[in-house]
Amino acid sequence: MINYSKTIVFYNIYLTLMVPYALITGQAGRLGLTAQQILDLPAFLARWNLAYAAYLSPLSYGRLSTAQINALYREIKIYMDALKQQLKNNPSLVLTEADYIFFDIHKDAVRRGNIPAPTEEAGVESKNVAHLNNEYRAYDVANPTKAGKPKDVKRIKVKLLVLKAITPPPTIDMLVVEMESGAMLFDIPFTIDQVGWIAYVAICFVNDSGESEYSAIIATPII
Repeated sequence: MINYSKTIVFYNIYLTLMVPYALITGQAGRLGLTAQQILDLPAFLARWNLAYAAYLSPLSYGRLSTAQINALYREIKIYMDALKQQLKNNPSLVLTEADYIFFDIHKDAVRRGNIPAPTEEAGVESKNVAHLNNEYRAYDVANPTKAGKPKDVKRIKVKLLVLKAITPPPTIDMLVVEMESGAMLFDIPFTIDQVGWIAYVAICFVNDSGESEYSAIIATPII
């Protein structure tokens, strides 16, 4: 059985829905996209479609296709994170519910009196280390065998730092937010230049009222 990355599969769904939405007639102007961004988005999607088709096909799936799609994922994600921040910071743009959904923009947390921020102690463990793809499991330290998210936890926020093996381990403030997951099981794709390095990962629980303390950092190799 081929071990496809869930992160890559879900990012494919995201791109194939987001790019057409962003380029609907009149949409780019409303969103304040630049002329270069209007060119970049379909170009990214075209490159992605080629790389993803090679990654998905059992005939071409392997180290090369995995390395290509992971590198492209990193490139596009950096670009899209900046674009999403641009949209959020635009004072003349009122984001619609559709904007939040199609661009996968998380709304700023609004503290709610009836549901407090998560207080559960978060933990994270390595589940599988594969070529350019490491899988992790988040858990509630008080109930480590429970598969589902703790009550009132909406998402898992993941912090990451990749360092050379000879580098001293980092502290939590050195890690950078990498992604948010709606599930306790998640994976992180890496690039070919990171092989032999160490991935340092920590997580916290998040809901609309805030987030828990971060877990202890775990270290896993990148192969």
